[in-house]
Amino acid sequence: MPRLMESASAILASSERRVEAVSRNVSNASTAGYKKQVAFAQTLDRATESFPPQVAETRFLTDFSQGRLRHTGKPLDLAIHGPALLQLRAGDDLVYSRGGAFTLGDGGSVIDAAGRILQQAGGGDLVLDGQDVEILGDGTVLQAGVPVAAIGLYDAGQGSGIAAIGGSVFRASPSGLAEANGSVLRQGQLESSNVVMSDEMVAMMAAVRQSEGGARLAQTYDQLIGQAITTFSRSGR
Repeated sequence: MPRLMESASAILASSERRVEAVSRNVSNASTAGYKKQVAFAQTLDRATESFPPQVAETRFLTDFSQGRLRHTGKPLDLAIHGPALLQLRAGDDLVYSRGGAFTLGDGGSVIDAAGRILQQAGGGDLVLDGQDVEILGDGTVLQAGVPVAAIGLYDAGQGSGIAAIGGSVFRASPSGLAEANGSVLRQGQLESSNVVMSDEMVAMMAAVRQSEGGARLAQTYDQLIGQAITTFSRSGR
């Protein structure tokens, strides 16, 4: 009997996490470079083959499928076609991004809206002398037709521990990253989020049905406990 209530609680917690994932996706549907979050849970404990099945801890996975690229014409708007990431410096920390709308900060450093500084291949802040710049697909930066820097493009492989930390920004272990092959940097473009609103509506409906199932399971448990108490009280035990 206690396992029944544990299952009900786990189902309700899982549905709450699924709703949280949908909420994140909907709120970031217009965020450039955002990758939708998917709530995932192991729903069957195959090791014990227990019944009712035990719902494991729900966690978020990131769907890195390509978003649509849209033209802006701004020289420091950058998007990536392919799975690569850009490296940004936030204080003493390094984070990663799918691109975005960059501007020139103090001293000519290239920064995003949160003030994080775009990094060169091999490390170091990208610093430019004005916005008259051409950025090639491989990350090479030209000013007056002369190469002055190269923007780093990185692929997250196994062991990178990549995790979304808000918007289109991710945290990862630099040791798990390698130089990207097959990805192309697009100047003057932004990548739209890969959120599909109709899919999020379906996911929300599924989460609601799941929570209703958990609530019915909890109600069944309460009814069984009530019946047991009534039966024992009548028998004088």
